Amino acid sequence: MMILNGNVLENFKSYSHKGIYNIVFDHMKRPYNFIDTQTLEELGTLIDVVEKGNYKGVVFSSNKSTFIVGANIKIFVTAHDASDETINGFLKDGQDLFNRIEDLPIPTCSIIKGTTMGGGLELALACTTRLLVKDVVPHDPEYTTVQLTKLALPEVKLGILPSWGGTTRLPRIIYPTKAIELICTGRNVKQKEALKIGLADGIVEYSKALHAAYDLIHDLSGKDMLKWANIRNDKIGPTKMGKLRASVIYPIVKRTIEKKQKKMFGDPNRYPSPYKALETLKKSRTLYRDESLELERKAFIQLVRSDECRELVQKFLNGERG
Repeated sequence: MMILNGNVLENFKSYSHKGIYNIVFDHMKRPYNFIDTQTLEELGTLIDVVEKGNYKGVVFSSNKSTFIVGANIKIFVTAHDASDETINGFLKDGQDLFNRIEDLPIPTCSIIKGTTMGGGLELALACTTRLLVKDVVPHDPEYTTVQLTKLALPEVKLGILPSWGGTTRLPRIIYPTKAIELICTGRNVKQKEALKIGLADGIVEYSKALHAAYDLIHDLSGKDMLKWANIRNDKIGPTKMGKLRASVIYPIVKRTIEKKQKKMFGDPNRYPSPYKALETLKKSRTLYRDESLELERKAFIQLVRSDECRELVQKFLNGERG
């Protein structure tokens, strides 16, 4: 717990070092970090400090064994029966906050270790760069309590889609075809693949991670300033998937979803979320960031009220309690 400008922050620590502002996720009551309304409000207070300060950059990290495991799933239970206005407001609050991070006039870097999913990865995508803490080698590969790196936007498995910017940002950061696959399946990505596809900018030892993040920020605010400008422009503009490529890819992905659902459930239309995610990705291909974010919110509101979403969220919660 810390007090900042008269505000009590229960889930963060922060400090400035060498002109760089460090925001450290450290949930007071849990052994892991997740994002809920309180966390968003506290993070907003910290971004206020950054916006009003004179810093060279910002580093986001975690004091837990993981970075951020995602949003508090119980939020979705409340959302099932909430008004459109309430749901849209909650989503927009998260989107606006992540936009503020993305729009900072200084470079930002997330140091990611362990499990980072959903809203946690969406926050990292809002940053200029992402560094992964190198996984330790477990003594027994068959059984270990060590938190190995897993990155994912698993929302379709809960009957929804990434709506704090994940559906918008991922296709603008990595190759759009790969982004479509990851969003529509919700599968995990490990370290080597994350580096290969450009989801991560490097893999570093834990003891060297902070120094490496500082080096990245110094380079992007100095000799690599043009690179930083290009990263920013790519993230707020349309995707780089052309019309011809899109005309081929989207039907292929749709057929893949149909085959997978038919094989698993005997019904190619059992769950609507992958289809809605694909539809949203297709519509947002040529849009700018804020237009795409609006599509995310509209799609989420439609999905979160579905019986399929209720079923999948309840299954997840039952498994969590089990």
